[in-house]
Amino acid sequence: MLACTTDEEPVPYTGCNGQDHLCERPLDEVAFLRAHNSHASHERGYHLVAANHTWAIPTQLEDGVRSLNVDVYEWEGQLAACHGFCDLGTQPFDEILDEIHAFLVDNDREVVLIDFQDEAPAGAIDEAIAAHDLNSLVYLHDSGTPWPTLEELGGRLVMTAGHVYGTGWKYDEPEDLDCTVQGEPFEHGLYEVTHVLTNPIASPENAEAINHDPVIGDHVDACVAEVGFINMLSVDYYSVGDTLAVIDELNAP
Repeated sequence: MLACTTDEEPVPYTGCNGQDHLCERPLDEVAFLRAHNSHASHERGYHLVAANHTWAIPTQLEDGVRSLNVDVYEWEGQLAACHGFCDLGTQPFDEILDEIHAFLVDNDREVVLIDFQDEAPAGAIDEAIAAHDLNSLVYLHDSGTPWPTLEELGGRLVMTAGHVYGTGWKYDEPEDLDCTVQGEPFEHGLYEVTHVLTNPIASPENAEAINHDPVIGDHVDACVAEVGFINMLSVDYYSVGDTLAVIDELNAP
């Protein structure tokens, strides 16, 4: 990634995840915008009842999303990303790995988190990643131990399974959004707050209702006050509202 000076002369980009001061922060002191069901987009042809975003993963990453959630199934003999029913939309899993790999190669100071809803045969996801070029960029962390800084992790994909505690996921109305942790927080764990409405499904209209300030800002402020620093804010239709601005505020110096 390159930055430009005022006279248009390119200079090397020295930041991490969009901000210089984040480079020295351990990963568990950084906030990430998480695209819930990031694969399920209108851009990739998902049916309205299965889509969670307008834009696909490459655009999400370019826009500043740094945490991805992907549901993986076996579909017609191959691993594929689907949302509930593969008839409503699908993308080859290897294609998603290609997209993430391309972004990290081109942006070697950025750190991306990923988690999977694993509906595939046992071990199939691990085998697919192990056989892909992306495998060399995957970082696996020992649970309960201190995290490296973003500077140390630059250009890596961090697998978050086993490192996250967070809220529930089903909320029908804005007033239902809460901060209650399912389970117990643990040292060096990542706190995830789900900020979505599923009444009856994810939709741009639902995102319009909660992704703008003051609703999203009030929810974030309440969770920081009640539980602690938010590492992942999980949203639908990330491109609607103030989602990225809230993350910038959480990551402010």
